[in-house]
Amino acid sequence: MSLLYKGNYYKRFKPVADQISGKRVTEICFGDIVIAEYCKSKSIEWTGIDINDTFVKNAQKQGLNAQKQDILDLNELPAADTCIICGSLYHFNNQLESLFVKMLACAPKIIISEPINNLSTNKGIIGKLAKASANVNGKKHDFRFTQESLLLALTELSNKLKFEFSVVGQLNKDIIIVIKK
Repeated sequence: MSLLYKGNYYKRFKPVADQISGKRVTEICFGDIVIAEYCKSKSIEWTGIDINDTFVKNAQKQGLNAQKQDILDLNELPAADTCIICGSLYHFNNQLESLFVKMLACAPKIIISEPINNLSTNKGIIGKLAKASANVNGKKHDFRFTQESLLLALTELSNKLKFEFSVVGQLNKDIIIVIKK
């Protein structure tokens, strides 16, 4: 991932951390524990949910509250003040409404950081590396958002599920969006 972010992988989490409010965070598809470490340093209760056994075991080894679950199989997410998803929304493209219902029930504030300039659309070795890094449990995820497709999807969902969203920043290839009920 550091290669794909040209050495700026960890910088992508700062604008997300800057938007966290409250004392409880639920992070779905957490992968690395960058946000968890930030929360720990600020005495914020963090709960992470991921389907990847390696990520979960690493987080638990660090003493973090991580759960191995498929988000789509859960009836609800743990209650929080802020719900976060970084770089994984595209995995749920065909289930966005179901995911957003769960996130909105979980927390009054949602922070999304999603790549909109994707190396996986490139031809050659870089594109292949990027595609391979996005496979989850052997399932390929070829869909990627562009800025236009993401904002369109959010507009449609906001009309249906009654929430407000705003773009609060962009760092390298990721767009940062805050959603409030």
